[in-house]
Amino acid sequence: MIIKGFCHPARSTDKFAASVMLLSEGRLQLSTAQGHQVMPLEVVSISEPLGRLPLRLAFPDGSQFIPDDSLLLECVLKARKRTWLHWVERYLPILASSLVLMGLLFALFFTHGIPWLASGIVKALPQSVPMQVGQHVMQTLDGRVLAPTELNIAQQALINQRFQTMVAQLPPMPVKPKLRFRQWHARPNALALSDGSIVVFDALVALAQTPEQLDSILLHELGHIQHQHVMKSIVRSALFTSLVAVLTGESAGLAESFNRAGVFYVMQGYSRKAELEADEFAVTSMLDLYGTTQPMQQMLQLFITPNGIDNELPEWINTHPALGTRVERLGE
Repeated sequence: MIIKGFCHPARSTDKFAASVMLLSEGRLQLSTAQGHQVMPLEVVSISEPLGRLPLRLAFPDGSQFIPDDSLLLECVLKARKRTWLHWVERYLPILASSLVLMGLLFALFFTHGIPWLASGIVKALPQSVPMQVGQHVMQTLDGRVLAPTELNIAQQALINQRFQTMVAQLPPMPVKPKLRFRQWHARPNALALSDGSIVVFDALVALAQTPEQLDSILLHELGHIQHQHVMKSIVRSALFTSLVAVLTGESAGLAESFNRAGVFYVMQGYSRKAELEADEFAVTSMLDLYGTTQPMQQMLQLFITPNGIDNELPEWINTHPALGTRVERLGE
């Protein structure tokens, strides 16, 4: 649409006939007897409507255009103002880059930031916290999952004596390790708690063919205690929960979730990194104590079913490295 009016040159009171026309892609054409000028609408200053004063368009060179029909020009400008879709189309590359960058920052925060924070928090926690959490987790497991051990007192005493002798030869631990014996119907296993407890299941004792094989598993659990994997997992879970609460506005039950996280992480297993660190601790300790890692390889092999297939989830969805992979790594 062509809107007629007159134009004032820069720093002049002269005026001459002119017209403006809005073109596609947010451009404006100013036409005078001297010719045509095309410019982006963004560089044109539009005066605010004030009473009956005419609307004015100010151009970069200082000239001004005054329409014959200010109301018509105002309506046209409002109709042709860029919608949010035009803005998005223009700045889509910037928006896409910003979203990608934001996603990378979130990923780095979750993969590196939260573990770093968790490690710092665990170091700053008073020792009473891991003790209380470990006791709570043990009570929960005893009440819902585990049964009393069927090992006789002599068996327990013999294993515990070897364990204490072994611990005395290792570097100091963040908390004092101790053994607890329980029965679990699922499979041979052992697990470490944040208070230093290592829970040994009857099936694991029955599976081990030599004391050294059982020691290798206990050393692996001691590795979890040495690296404080349990508390790091619990604090990391609490940080995730807190972050979700901040994002969603739901903060109820944070304290309770702290203890629930302990049970969840103990029963679901530690991360692959934690398992590898515990394996490294066990390997180093086995070499120092026995001069070989063969008992550990033998023990891990016993966890594999007779047909040689791990009774586990595929490695890509499992928090633990596959048993076969761990055995191969020990043989390198």
